[in-house]
Amino acid sequence: LCGAGLPWRKTAALLSGGWEGHLLEHRGHHTFLVEEVAQEYQEKFQESLKKLKNEEQEAEKLTAFIREKKTCWKNQMEPERHRIQTEFNQLRNILDRVEQRELKKLEEEEKKGLRIIEEAENDLVHQSQSLRELILDLERRCQGSTMELLQVSRVLSRSEFWTLRKPEALPTKLRSMFRAPDLKRMLRVFRELTDVQSYWVDVTLNPHTANLNLVLAKNRRQVRFVGAKVSGPSCLEKHYDCSVLGSQHFSSGKHYWEVDVAKKTAWILGVCSNSVGPTFSFNHYAQNHNAYSRYQPQRGYWVIGLQHNHEYRAYEDSSPSLLLSMTVPPRRVGVFLDYEAGIVSFYNVTNHGFPIYTFSKYYFPTTLCPYFNPCNCVIPMTLRRPSS
Repeated sequence: LCGAGLPWRKTAALLSGGWEGHLLEHRGHHTFLVEEVAQEYQEKFQESLKKLKNEEQEAEKLTAFIREKKTCWKNQMEPERHRIQTEFNQLRNILDRVEQRELKKLEEEEKKGLRIIEEAENDLVHQSQSLRELILDLERRCQGSTMELLQVSRVLSRSEFWTLRKPEALPTKLRSMFRAPDLKRMLRVFRELTDVQSYWVDVTLNPHTANLNLVLAKNRRQVRFVGAKVSGPSCLEKHYDCSVLGSQHFSSGKHYWEVDVAKKTAWILGVCSNSVGPTFSFNHYAQNHNAYSRYQPQRGYWVIGLQHNHEYRAYEDSSPSLLLSMTVPPRRVGVFLDYEAGIVSFYNVTNHGFPIYTFSKYYFPTTLCPYFNPCNCVIPMTLRRPSS
C-alpha cells in the first residue's frame, strides 16, 4: 500500500494488530481511513487529469502553431522560387542578347568580307574577258595579210600597256576573335543593378516647370521638344532652354528611376538642386566659351548627356565635361540617388546595367529633383514605370 502512494502511518495502522482479528473491532475506524485514502486518490486523480488536460491544450496549441509555421514556410517558398527563376531568366536573357549581338557582328563582318571578295572576283572576271578578247584579236591579226599586220599599231599599243589589276588586300583573318564575356563581372553588375532597382520610385514630370518649347504627355511620363530647330549662335540658347523637372523632391533616402532615350541625338538628365529651377538667363553664360559649364555640381547639377549623336559626357566641376566611353549606346538610362552618401550614379540598362558614371562624395545642401532636358531633338524622352 505504501508503494501505491498510501501514507505509511495509515498503512501501518491498517496492518498493525492483524488484519483479521481487529477487523470488526476497528470497522468504523478502518472505514474512515479507507474513505480518507480514497478522497486523497480522487484529489490526486483530479490534479493529474487537470495537468494532462492542460498539456493536451498546450499540445493542440503547439500543433496549430507548427501548422501555421509550416504554411508560412511554404508560402515563402513560392515567391522565392519565382524570384530565383525570374533572375536566372534575366541572366539567360542577358547572355542570349550578348550572343545575338556577337553573332550579328560576325554576320556583318562576314558580309563585308564577302562583298570585298566578290567585287575583286567580278573585277578579275571582267579583266580576264578583256584579256581573252585582246589575245584573240592579236592571234587573228598575226595570221592575217601584210596589210592587216601594218594596221595593228593601236592593238599593239593596247597590249603593251595592258596590266592586270590585282585586288586590294582581301580579308583573310577575322579582325577580332570572340572572347567569352566575364560572367563574374556580368553577375556583379547585374546584382548591383538589381539592388538599386529595389529603390525604384514612380517619377513623373512637373508641368509647372516645363519650358514653352516642350510638350508633356497627359500621363506626365514623356516630354518632347516642339520648338523650331535652329543653328548658329542661337542654337545653344534653344538647346538649354528646354528642360523640365520631376514632380518628386528628395531630401533623404535612396531613389532610382529609368529614362528611355532611344533614337535621340541629344539629351541631358540627372538631378539638380530644387533651388536652381529648370530655366535660367542664357545671357549670363553667353560670354562663356563652353556653355555646358552651366551643368556642374557647383551650380547644382549632377547630370550626364549626349551631344552630336555620339558624344556622351559627364559634367564635372573639374572640367566643362568629361568624354565617356560607351561600347553599347544606351537606349535606356537608370539614375540612382543616395542622398545621405552624396552619390548620383547612372547605369546603361541597355547594356545589362553596366555603370556609365558616378558623382560621389557630394554634400547636397538642398532638396534635389530629377532633371530632364530633351534638347532640341524632337524624339521624346520617356520615364519608365517601375519594373516595366
